[in-house]
Amino acid sequence: MEAFDQFYNLAGGDMSVINNAAIMLLPKKDGATEIIDYRPISLIHSIGKLISKVLSIRLASVIWS
Repeated sequence: MEAFDQFYNLAGGDMSVINNAAIMLLPKKDGATEIIDYRPISLIHSIGKLISKVLSIRLASVIWS
């Protein structure tokens, strides 16, 4: 919810702030202790995707009514 609040407060400002990427390490097996025991995944543009999905759902209800 904080991400949506910050997006709302941008209102015509610099939208490049929401283009952040997070890299998470997921363990491949239980008891992972070394870096090779993890698998990296990238969550790039996930906030932008969430915001666009929420906006499209809200806009669809206005368009179709």
